[in-house]
Amino acid sequence: MKKRKPLRTADGTYLHLNQTKNFQTFFSGLINYLQSKLQRVEVEEGKHYYTCGQTHENYNKNWKPFQHLWNYTDKKSLDFYAVKNMIDEFFFRELECECEILCGDKEIRRRELEKMGVYFGEPGRRDVDVI
Repeated sequence: MKKRKPLRTADGTYLHLNQTKNFQTFFSGLINYLQSKLQRVEVEEGKHYYTCGQTHENYNKNWKPFQHLWNYTDKKSLDFYAVKNMIDEFFFRELECECEILCGDKEIRRRELEKMGVYFGEPGRRDVDVI
């Protein structure tokens, strides 16, 4: 049986990932890991985004916002909370879910507007209506 490396403390995680090479290696591995775990949605031919498939609301019992990030940091023997804080700093805002790491700002803004009642119509059409 393979012996696991001990989990790094939050300070150890910050020191390890503060080096640009280590952070880039970790982050590119995280992106590949999330792409394999999250659902891919085709928008148009050649355009897609990734989603967890759940509404980002606290009352949704099926929503587990950072389950894959938790598993990935555990595999890499890093502190989850330190990594989460570093990723939030990287994006200049607090993320609600790990699927926001893979989808662009345009898709995030579109979802926020849809929550507020803006209807965009069918894909490819320019019908915009406010409910």
